Amino acid sequence: MFACGIKSLTGYDCPGCGMQRAFISLLRGDLLTSLKLNPSLIPFLLTIFYVTLHLGFNFRNGARNIVWFFCFTVSVMLVNFVVKIISHH
Repeated sequence: MFACGIKSLTGYDCPGCGMQRAFISLLRGDLLTSLKLNPSLIPFLLTIFYVTLHLGFNFRNGARNIVWFFCFTVSVMLVNFVVKIISHH
């Protein structure tokens, strides 16, 4: 697995830390561990899936929905990041 450059420099997890391990846990079928490692992985994957569908089928409100998916994913990622920082101290 790739090491996080931000974590190695600062000692703090970045917003994407745990994404690789969460993906591997998800592939193994361990949803709870995946959510504990990085809860933003599921919304991220759903966003990628929806973007792919939109590119193929050109949904009427697809671009707007992609923005909403993206905002939700970033919100989950930032909340998780803040929780990790607060619980680190």
